[in-house]
Amino acid sequence: MNIFETSHINMNLAGSSQKEIMSSLADLAFDINVINDKSELIKDYLEREEESTTGFGNGVAIPHARSNNIKSATILFGRSSSDIEWDSLDGKPVNTFISLLVPDDQADEHLKLLAKLSRKLVHKDFVEILKTGSEAEVFEAINNIVNN
Repeated sequence: MNIFETSHINMNLAGSSQKEIMSSLADLAFDINVINDKSELIKDYLEREEESTTGFGNGVAIPHARSNNIKSATILFGRSSSDIEWDSLDGKPVNTFISLLVPDDQADEHLKLLAKLSRKLVHKDFVEILKTGSEAEVFEAINNIVNN
């Protein structure tokens, strides 16, 4: 399986709180068979948020997790119809999510991908595609990062 496929996208994530969004992302991860246990992923997400927020700003969050619960390195993408309080760096709520899931033994891959995504998130055109683009446009934009 590729790290990012169209089946990893949910353009209508259910939830009105950080934990509910994490739960929806965990449902997606479980449905595409990249994790063993949903509640463990939610716990990993929450622990990561305690270290520092993954609310990047401009309405985008990049919740991520690295654990033995994760079967293969995967990127999930989601949008929510409601604005979610995420303790973001710019103090604004988020509605667009890129989630990075990496098995414990692939820490280097995790850091490389996170760096690539973070660099791209300062570009307005990229953020605009994430927030308003079609599923196909979002897929292409993220796939370009992953494969470069």
